[in-house]
Amino acid sequence: MPLAAVLLLAAGAARGRPDAIPLTATLAENGGEPQAALDLPASFPGQVSATLHASTSWVHAAALTFDVCCPPDAPTNVQLMVYLQDWDYWWYQNLLPDRLVPGETNRFRVSFSSGAGGWVPKGHHAAWHYRALMAPETVGIRIFGASPYEGVFRLARPAIEPDQDRDPPFIRNVVCNTNRVPCFGKFEITFHAPDRYPNPFDPERVSVTADFETPDGRTVTADGFYARSYYRITDPAGARLIPQGSPFWCVRFAPCREGEYRYRLKIRDAFGSAEWGPAAFRATPPRSHGFVRVSQTDPRYFEFDDDTYFFPIGHNIRSAHDARMEEQFPWAQRWPEGTTAYARYFRAMGEHGENLAEIWSAAWSLGLEWSPVRPGYHGIGQFNLMHAWEMDRVLEDAAANGVYLNFVVHNHGKFSDYIDEEWDFNPLNRKNGGFLDGPFEYFTDPGAHAAFLKLMRYIIARWGYSPHVFAWELWSELDLTGSKPQSFKAQHQPEVVEWHRAIGREVKELDPYDHLITTHVSGDYGKQNPAISSLPGIDFCAVDAYHGSPDPLQIVDLLRRTAAHNARFRKPVLVTEFGGSHMAQELHHLENTLHAALWASACTGVGGTPLFWWWQLVEEENLYPKYGAVSRFMAGEDRRNPAMQAALPRLTGDPPATRLASQCLKDRSHALGWIYRTRSFEAADPTDTGSLSGLALTLTDMDDGEYQVQFWDTVAGRPVADVHAAAEKGSLTVAVPPFARDIAFKVKPDP
Repeated sequence: MPLAAVLLLAAGAARGRPDAIPLTATLAENGGEPQAALDLPASFPGQVSATLHASTSWVHAAALTFDVCCPPDAPTNVQLMVYLQDWDYWWYQNLLPDRLVPGETNRFRVSFSSGAGGWVPKGHHAAWHYRALMAPETVGIRIFGASPYEGVFRLARPAIEPDQDRDPPFIRNVVCNTNRVPCFGKFEITFHAPDRYPNPFDPERVSVTADFETPDGRTVTADGFYARSYYRITDPAGARLIPQGSPFWCVRFAPCREGEYRYRLKIRDAFGSAEWGPAAFRATPPRSHGFVRVSQTDPRYFEFDDDTYFFPIGHNIRSAHDARMEEQFPWAQRWPEGTTAYARYFRAMGEHGENLAEIWSAAWSLGLEWSPVRPGYHGIGQFNLMHAWEMDRVLEDAAANGVYLNFVVHNHGKFSDYIDEEWDFNPLNRKNGGFLDGPFEYFTDPGAHAAFLKLMRYIIARWGYSPHVFAWELWSELDLTGSKPQSFKAQHQPEVVEWHRAIGREVKELDPYDHLITTHVSGDYGKQNPAISSLPGIDFCAVDAYHGSPDPLQIVDLLRRTAAHNARFRKPVLVTEFGGSHMAQELHHLENTLHAALWASACTGVGGTPLFWWWQLVEEENLYPKYGAVSRFMAGEDRRNPAMQAALPRLTGDPPATRLASQCLKDRSHALGWIYRTRSFEAADPTDTGSLSGLALTLTDMDDGEYQVQFWDTVAGRPVADVHAAAEKGSLTVAVPPFARDIAFKVKPDP
């Protein structure tokens, strides 16, 4: 149901309607025109059913009333059952205890109120609750008996009694997960409030918050959120989510300072307000580094709250499955896995030193808002609680394995009608009951702006507590939104710039933890709009690095140019998609491209390693050791030093240096570098340790003194030589150990 209709119904209920609202009925077996009174021919043993129809909505119905006229010769053991299938197709039924009295008009009243007795779930374990009445698929009455009989029963005066609940709200059954939590850990409060809200996700209808008084006397307000529990059944046919229990409210909070925290819960709706508390818990010393920030000393890079350097190493896992894998790499049969695959992915990532992944909140995976064409969705403002529960599990699995998540809120297809287009199914599309005539209006319409903030409010309330949310990425491939592929570049439109300016500021106001915010363009850095990249509400820049060159080393030059282009913005830049062209290339080429990208990024001024797109290949071809190698190389390194800049070391000896190149970040006493073939890079055997020898490396603009130069095998990810050398007259020259394709090095003052 459109949100406007729900709010209209809510307003009508608030004014009060004491009279019952008439219903109509049809034979469930035969259909036909709905009627106010209906004859039901029965043949027992068996049953006859009628389907009930509401002229407006079942929401705000307190009870169902109806008459059943029972023939005088009917058996005395005839029973009634009322049944309902909700908008998510979950079934509830209520077997009425009273038998029909033959020869009389039997009056029945079945309560729809939250917690009403008699309602039994079938095929699931969810308790009866108010939102089961939100646009149910079916509501019906069944008459059945076990004794032989044929006759006609008459259903008359079916109606719903409007809900007359006008009491102020309450907060009950408060449960906390702990009374002691480490700094940056999760303190969680669950509780119950009135079960009477058609849209519990709209803070203008019901606002639930918690005020936390910190040990230093500040007050931090965290929004509460509406939720329900599920459990997962996994079998050879796949995984299914089954709801259980009653819906509830929850507040999640991460303390950032040791000491005692006092808090109060608050609720407000149209009928009043209520508070619960105060109560307290204690924050103990941290067990983690905290949230990821942009470095204060060197804004090209990232750091944690405790000032620990963070070098992102990872790959993109947009969703558990990618249909393009079948097109580009058809040698394996890949089943469309659900989100359970993330646990396996993250475990392997953690074992090989990866610490960053990107995931999308897309219509087909973990999204919260979409049209009912997909299960669990009910339009704008009604969030998919199944996906929200799954996202809880995904984030927990990521945290357990030391993986941080770049959380993409919108993928371009949702608001594009020309590439990966999903606009025809977007609930904001006027054709689907929304209020936008075209996708670009999303950036200018006030209602769309408000809808986005409500979405972000829920996202932040539910997952903002976690330091393992690396950033909120507002858009993936912003430049592909809109309607004009030839001349229209969405990211350069003034309306899009202003949208990012306002949303960046407003999301930071919503987020008590000040997570990083970014937005992303496709292709490469050339698509960036400096007007967006420079905004104070955009903490780092996110771009692609696809290319169609047959040379895998094209990625090295692309990363170098990406870093140079973004230096003016004085903020990090991350490549969040790459891997050959956007439609891939052959496997050997992609493996070499990945290897080159990982090692070049360690020695280039980008914020972290680029995120390889073809994530199923990482698992199927076991490319994880490539990440483990660069992770071990970077362990203990800290690139935060504005004096460390890109440099080109001099290579001399045999073979000629024209066949070789080097990337390097250095200041006058430290360096991180990578030496590699420029010819035959793809053909070289990386396991051959002796094919190239007699090479010398020279670094200039160095302080005079003694140095330790450590060379690393880039395949095994381990040091192969420690060389001690002296710099004289600003020049440091050292012999390079034999290698086949490439070798990395570190330079530090000799202790």
